[in-house]
Amino acid sequence: MSTLALTAPSVSHGLGGEPTLDELLTGVWEGLVAHRAVRCPACGGEMQPIYGVHARPVGGRCTRCETEVS
Repeated sequence: MSTLALTAPSVSHGLGGEPTLDELLTGVWEGLVAHRAVRCPACGGEMQPIYGVHARPVGGRCTRCETEVS
């Protein structure tokens, strides 16, 4: 893993102290849209933003397990 600081989703927690799936994915997407690496929700690895033809990210891809969000 690179020296880039990974950001954990900043969410309020649901029942049991764990974030809901919606909260988790919202936090991941907010980090990607801010052009930051975030923790992969599947494996905890580093998820980097992926870009289309414009400067705005269109999703993210994990460098460890290759999970994608879009």
